[in-house]
Amino acid sequence: MKIENVEPRFLKAYNILMEKFGLFPFTYDMAEKVLKDNYENVSEVLSKLVDAGLLERRAKKEDKRKKIYKIKPLGNGKIEKVSKDKLISLLKQGADLIRTHVDYKVLLLFLFFKAISDKYLLKVAELKEEFEDLNEEDIYVLANEEILELYDVEGKKLYVWQNVANNPEDFITALNKIVEMNREKLSGLDELIKRTGLPTLFENENRQIVQHLINLFSRADFSEASYDILGDAYEWTLNYFAPTKAKEGEVYTPIEVSKLIAHLVEPRDDEVILDPACGSGSMLIEQYRFAGSNPNIVLVGQERNDVTAVLAKLNFILHGINLKDAKVFIGDSLLNPKFESFIKEVKKIDKADKVVANPPWNQDGYDEDTLKVNEKYNYIYKYGFPNKNSADWAWVQLINYYTEKKAGIVLDSGALFRSGREKTIRKKFVDDDLIEAVVLLPEKLFYNCPAPGIILILNKNKPEERKGKILFINASNEYVKHPEVKKLNKLSDENIEKIAKAYKEFKDVDGFCKVVDIEEIKNNDYNLNVSLYVFPIEEDEDIDLNEVYDELNKLHNEYLEKFEVVKGYLEEIKEIK
Repeated sequence: MKIENVEPRFLKAYNILMEKFGLFPFTYDMAEKVLKDNYENVSEVLSKLVDAGLLERRAKKEDKRKKIYKIKPLGNGKIEKVSKDKLISLLKQGADLIRTHVDYKVLLLFLFFKAISDKYLLKVAELKEEFEDLNEEDIYVLANEEILELYDVEGKKLYVWQNVANNPEDFITALNKIVEMNREKLSGLDELIKRTGLPTLFENENRQIVQHLINLFSRADFSEASYDILGDAYEWTLNYFAPTKAKEGEVYTPIEVSKLIAHLVEPRDDEVILDPACGSGSMLIEQYRFAGSNPNIVLVGQERNDVTAVLAKLNFILHGINLKDAKVFIGDSLLNPKFESFIKEVKKIDKADKVVANPPWNQDGYDEDTLKVNEKYNYIYKYGFPNKNSADWAWVQLINYYTEKKAGIVLDSGALFRSGREKTIRKKFVDDDLIEAVVLLPEKLFYNCPAPGIILILNKNKPEERKGKILFINASNEYVKHPEVKKLNKLSDENIEKIAKAYKEFKDVDGFCKVVDIEEIKNNDYNLNVSLYVFPIEEDEDIDLNEVYDELNKLHNEYLEKFEVVKGYLEEIKEIK
């Protein structure tokens, strides 16, 4: 049915519902209370509006017999539920809009604000149906506890996307108010808003771009999008802009490397997982996913960059991870590990069950004088201090100290064989039998460094049969070409499974992995370079001689044809002269 064919009395009902509910979801019972004074058959009214495309109707998840309705606004385009593909498409459009003009983090802020608004409003509709006797304000208070606080009890005002999208001043006010109401969970978000320049974007030449971006997100309904979809979209955005940001010094760990770490460290239910250089939180999130559906797991991160730490918090929220179980601290972990007191609250000891990290490679400036700022330096850096040119083994020692069971660390491959102070520290790790495995990764996996990285696995509880041994895995050929960035490689699921299988089986495989006795490593002057112990087997290429002959014959004939043409040209030139 077309809108122009809708009877005026039904359009009047549409206007009544729009005035009462706006873009908020509502139930049949809620609509009946609003329309019963003017309409005898509310069911007919709602059906007519659905048929005309003015109203959206869907079944409740908990009870398919019950329906939830939502107004479709006139003139603002169709509001669509988003699948993963549609959401990625939306973000690509958004990325094209802001490229070179607006900080990409604005895209992440908009995704966050629109998604939590839609989920909040859906929760409000469900609570209204469940608690019919409660007034609207009480419903909002309950919703505040379920999602984030979006209703200001004192000011009696609801701060959701739908209420502020058309007013730039209200938009910024709403974001700042949400930060204020959720200070513990969203601390630092106000600083992120400032750093993106969002408040001034509404006032300068980029205003039109931002408004287009708002309109783009307004057409999408995230209320029923799973947290996996929302989280993947957030990760996609980080990944999409990673090549550009890498040139500016930002570090992003490819999600496939984080997945591989999870397969090697194997986080479990009821464990505390720490990342002392957590970045945007992707490594921790992959550990959470590996641990199963809605695991009882505590994630702890620390990040030196305050804005990046906020991105980690938003990442957790959009993955549906309760921030009571995921903490991000801001600060330099090497000098001031702020996470320690929180871990003690959870575990009664200062060590996490598992630690994962991709710390900055070859970070300079962390020599003995600097590291002694840490009050526990005698315990943490007990194997020695690195030189000021690379903090790699300072990170390994920090991670080792805060690990109760197992750790997975991504490092520059040079950490395996450099001499001097690093060799002294490395020697003690080998002698104390703390290293369980070393994995050489393919080159060109990381946006900001074409060199191959390595994964170092520490294990405080080696099985008896693995004691006194280290497994070396040469995965330098385990990659596929990156589908979007020509110069990069990527780990496929098959590559990850092959590496993880080799680690679990812990046995020799020609050209791929080798179990090496610590005595052999000592004889090699504590050199842990994977290529010293395992070198990939070069596969002999089968050559079809007939095919080679045919190709040579073809090339020869082409040469003769071209030679005759050139010869003809030369004869013509000769005659002219």
